[in-house]
Amino acid sequence: MFQNQVYINPAVALPGDFASSNPMDYKVSSSGRLVADSSGVTVGKFAVVNNGTNTTGTVTSVPSAAVNPELVVFVHREMNAQINTFLAESGNTIAQGEPVAAFRTGDFFVNADVITGTPVNGAQIWWDTTTGNTIVGAPASPPSTTVQTKFFLVSDSAVVNQTVIISDQA
Repeated sequence: MFQNQVYINPAVALPGDFASSNPMDYKVSSSGRLVADSSGVTVGKFAVVNNGTNTTGTVTSVPSAAVNPELVVFVHREMNAQINTFLAESGNTIAQGEPVAAFRTGDFFVNADVITGTPVNGAQIWWDTTTGNTIVGAPASPPSTTVQTKFFLVSDSAVVNQTVIISDQA
């Protein structure tokens, strides 16, 4: 975004940033690299490696079939997203064929898109594969389009559209 105001205290982080220096590890493929598929990949969100296989090294934010929870990764913000929309001020989409920093473990900042109940520290983190939304708190009866991730809420609480910290270490 183009700067149009100045705050005395800058934001702590943006979705996709590391929240700590605790152990973290990249998801790797047999091809030795992970790149965005034809639909692109959104930074600071969950994605899936090859929608069920791990041979070609592509990552998608919009899977077309059931998702294997073991292949769900978090897309780290490495300043490799591009502004793809004409005259847009900002963009968080990694274009097709560009490298993706996909992590299986670690502590990250994420936007709480949907809240279930009153989540507190330790609440489960779910991913809606249809909308791409990050769901904080376990849904009462999860639809088939949601996947439980390995991550948990680290922040004390969560509010819709608030940047919170998640971790795979409860």
